[in-house]
Amino acid sequence: MNVYRAIYKDQLTETPKVQSEKQQTGYSSHLGWIFVCNEFHEKPKSLRTYHSLYGALEAFTYYTPNTFYRRDQRHAGALRWLNAMVIDIDVKNAQNQGLILPDVLDAITAAGLPGPSLVVSTPSGGFHVYWYFNQAKRALPKVTDHYKRIQQTIAEVIQGDPQAVGAERWFRMPTNENTLYQSEIRVSFDDLCDWFSIHIEEQIEERKAVCVDVANLLHHAAVQKLLKGVSKGQRDNTCYTLALAFKAAGFTERETEHRLHDWNQKNDPAMSQLDVKRKVKSAFKKDAPPGPSAYWIRTLSGMTFTYQVWEDAKSREERKYSHFDEWEKDVLRYLKQQGGQVCAAQRSIAQAIKSSSDDTVSIPYSTFKKIVDHLIQIGMIIKDVKGKGRAAVTILTLKKNSKVVPFKRKDKPKNNGLNSNTFIDLVVGGIYLSLIFDRFFTPGDGFFGGVICSSSLGDIP
Repeated sequence: MNVYRAIYKDQLTETPKVQSEKQQTGYSSHLGWIFVCNEFHEKPKSLRTYHSLYGALEAFTYYTPNTFYRRDQRHAGALRWLNAMVIDIDVKNAQNQGLILPDVLDAITAAGLPGPSLVVSTPSGGFHVYWYFNQAKRALPKVTDHYKRIQQTIAEVIQGDPQAVGAERWFRMPTNENTLYQSEIRVSFDDLCDWFSIHIEEQIEERKAVCVDVANLLHHAAVQKLLKGVSKGQRDNTCYTLALAFKAAGFTERETEHRLHDWNQKNDPAMSQLDVKRKVKSAFKKDAPPGPSAYWIRTLSGMTFTYQVWEDAKSREERKYSHFDEWEKDVLRYLKQQGGQVCAAQRSIAQAIKSSSDDTVSIPYSTFKKIVDHLIQIGMIIKDVKGKGRAAVTILTLKKNSKVVPFKRKDKPKNNGLNSNTFIDLVVGGIYLSLIFDRFFTPGDGFFGGVICSSSLGDIP
């Protein structure tokens, strides 16, 4: 099929090279490997010729549109070329039920995207939408990451599967039977980058206009739509999302579970009570998010939505890292415990200073040095170092009755005076005048130290 030549171009050879030809022409850094398989859990087969690819059309189901530089690894880090942007549109969820090809093309046009190059149907009634690149893009790590971001955004806009993203993913092999749409349209990767930037800017402005408060979270139309019940394929994500929404709105775990059991009766079909209980438990875990994901509410409801959650500051016991001023208090507390003075190597002192909230955690050495410098600067401690190298000993002494209170330093007012660019003339009357006197007067004249005596003024020619 011409589809594969349009995707891979010269990245595949017609037939395998013999060893003598490889020795004459050298090994190519332009060619790429593709993978084919029938089941995702099986070991895939790697190909690098059109002859092998066309022979695999009848025997295999899935392939990789983008190519790899290794024949034994199929992951993002082994990619060599990005040849096409591909989106998987699943119709097994209620949102896309009854979706047909004209609906897909209309969604692409409404999103401001260029027309697709190829649309392939799947046995479940879904679609794989392709945009061929007019020039293959080198799969550098940053490019591959941005490819995934663009792919996820396009999937969100045209109701694709947000989980089926990644340049290394499998897609169904195009055949004459499953090809629904073809065109001569080609796009550049930069075109899609521009579309992504414009879409993100529009999305930010749109979210500013519809941002809701946590207190009104459950009353938003998008959440209300989810509370009316969902169908199979959306229940798990919706249940967890709603559990987080109830938690953010101030409901207890018990109240949330009771509400979601009532909500579950509206689903078609309903989840098991045990599954609902597990989702609620997961949402109320200590490390769970404070509120639902705005992205998932938009994805599940198909409506515009955003909100903000403001969390109270965590106590030191709940945080992994301590603040600078907290460690500063620990350093002063340690010096007081040692009688106001400590003498040892700096690393040993740092190792001995423990967190007031967890005595198993010592102050980081880099933080310790910054705090010591700060305390010296504000006059609270004195530092003395004896010896050199590994034998050096640091003596830290806490100043007695130190009444220093560290204030935030204010910027000094600008002094419109001399600066490093101001030339200072050390000769009274200026250099020019001094040169005149050096030219016309001798030391015996009435000139002394650059000042002319009054008796000599009349002698100037």
